[in-house]
Amino acid sequence: MNSRPPVARWAASLLAAALVAAGLLVGPGVGTAAATGTAAATGATAAPSPGGAKPPVGGVERLVPLPGIDWAQRALISGDGRRAYIGEETQTGNRLGVVDTRSGAVLAEVPIGTEHWSGTKTFSPDGRLIYLTGAGTLNIFDTTNNTVRASVPLPEQPRPDGWRVGSPYSLAVSPDGATVYVGQGGPFLDAPPNPAFLPGRLLTFSTASRTFTGETPLPTLNPRDLVLRPGGATGYLSSPEGLIRLDLTGAHPAVVGTITSPGFIDDLVLAPNGATVYAQTKPEGRIQVIDLTTDTLATTIDLDTGFRQIAGLAMNPRGTRLYVLIQTDLPSPTVAAYSTATNRPVPKEDFAEFDLEHGAALTVGPDGHTFYVTGTNYNDNPGTFL
Repeated sequence: MNSRPPVARWAASLLAAALVAAGLLVGPGVGTAAATGTAAATGATAAPSPGGAKPPVGGVERLVPLPGIDWAQRALISGDGRRAYIGEETQTGNRLGVVDTRSGAVLAEVPIGTEHWSGTKTFSPDGRLIYLTGAGTLNIFDTTNNTVRASVPLPEQPRPDGWRVGSPYSLAVSPDGATVYVGQGGPFLDAPPNPAFLPGRLLTFSTASRTFTGETPLPTLNPRDLVLRPGGATGYLSSPEGLIRLDLTGAHPAVVGTITSPGFIDDLVLAPNGATVYAQTKPEGRIQVIDLTTDTLATTIDLDTGFRQIAGLAMNPRGTRLYVLIQTDLPSPTVAAYSTATNRPVPKEDFAEFDLEHGAALTVGPDGHTFYVTGTNYNDNPGTFL
């Protein structure tokens, strides 16, 4: 989430889409949850540390500069809380930055591609790998030695002459780590003011053979975020056409149907128990709360942000709090807390006192009370930060 390839940025603007991210790290004491299990099981963005014997490490409040970067995407946090992995966009391409969350030291900056875009990222279930989409590739990053193991080209996308290839954005890994799913936008004709689009597809990738093994046509031009329920039998894909349900029990995914009305749904947050998904709708600034036991819309949370942009969503590992990063610009952005029991705001747990002017993405660490906020400064202390 919170990253857009150049093609998707252009196409999404036609569909009222959202922005990309940049980077900062803060550690206020909000919430008290402890992380257990894998990222897929908890709905968190952190992956388990190899071995996984020690409890997660809490964050340290600090501002980590990331020099020479135009944008920095939402941080992935290791299961022990000691490492932050950040997609970085530079003038010459993109790379994956590795930061020690305790000391703030930048441990590595690994080149990934030449395009000025850092794609969507996710951990393998054991946390040893990170899968990253490029403009036309699926990249595999080894967290044990900070190297790129492989860059696998996406299969050719059939399209009419003169049409451009769609960009990959959706990304998820099966709970057993055997399969990676990549959602790719449909081919399009860049011909303003009358552009044309074709439907997108969901690619299936075998991690054992490191090959793409099949594809599923999608009922959307622009597949967005993808989450898998615990067990991996069912997936949900956001799109301008609504929330799409996928059956993942076969050799390749099958589209079951669209379970919400049309409307631009972007970021998804899955509750740790897999019973509820929180879907951000744009541009109106609401959260659709969808009961996955019945595939029905349970309620809608109106964030009442006015013209302020919703930059990201995150949930604590216990699933008791949904956090919303609201881009309020100077003096700083705001993280608003919502109770998942009542779907109502918890103002006393909001916070807005951190040292950046523009916030763009949010991650809750595995300890449940450390927040990693990505953003930039344009006036005081200019630059990009974690």
